[in-house]
Amino acid sequence: MLITYFDEVKYCEGVQPYYWLCGITATAEMIWRLEQQVSDFAKECFGVSTLSRETEFHAAEIFHRKRNFKSWSDISRRLGVLKRLAEILNSEPDMGKIFARLEPAKMLASDFEQKAFMFFIERVEGFLVSRKQPGILIGDRENDKVSGVFAESLSHYRENGTSYQFGMELKHLIDTVHFTDSHHSRMLQLADVYAWLLQSCVGGDQTEYPRSEIVGFVRDNTNLLSPDRYKIWPTEQSWLRV
Repeated sequence: MLITYFDEVKYCEGVQPYYWLCGITATAEMIWRLEQQVSDFAKECFGVSTLSRETEFHAAEIFHRKRNFKSWSDISRRLGVLKRLAEILNSEPDMGKIFARLEPAKMLASDFEQKAFMFFIERVEGFLVSRKQPGILIGDRENDKVSGVFAESLSHYRENGTSYQFGMELKHLIDTVHFTDSHHSRMLQLADVYAWLLQSCVGGDQTEYPRSEIVGFVRDNTNLLSPDRYKIWPTEQSWLRV
């Protein structure tokens, strides 16, 4: 069985033009190795590896010097943390990398989170089909309202298929969508890093330091920008009413 850990990047008009759902899909053996690497790195950074808010890696907070990294005034040191987490993500070549990216400003409908989830689980299903394995979803329990909608939606899609002209049956996703707090899961923290790195390498000024440093590192030293499955929507050919 494969487990997909996923996180979101929220849409914010004038700041973040896209809404992202990004996930990493791994076997239990991969998770075992990845967790150990992140735990060992947490001990280097914080002195302990116990899962807590005080030992959580959150990419935006590392970059912008927030919470656990507020006292880390040296930007090169914080960039080193992000680079190391990117290396850990890249250490499992068979790990699945999946995302859905929507541009709400180009949509007539307002339920972009729901549509992003539908597109995302279709891509997860496709990846599971290619690996001939069942799988489950684990997400960050940050927004209880969205969490509930996603869980109900998956149940509906598993019974009826995804709901639009080119919808598909879900035969490999099992159970419900499970949610937990990111500070209780090293894998969700890695999903957060993956989502943050993706959005950092797409929008904004990528030539200005320090962003240019981490973007260049990811592009030159990892395969994180080569997803196994993805959906970018809408395109110029899309029906905006879908």
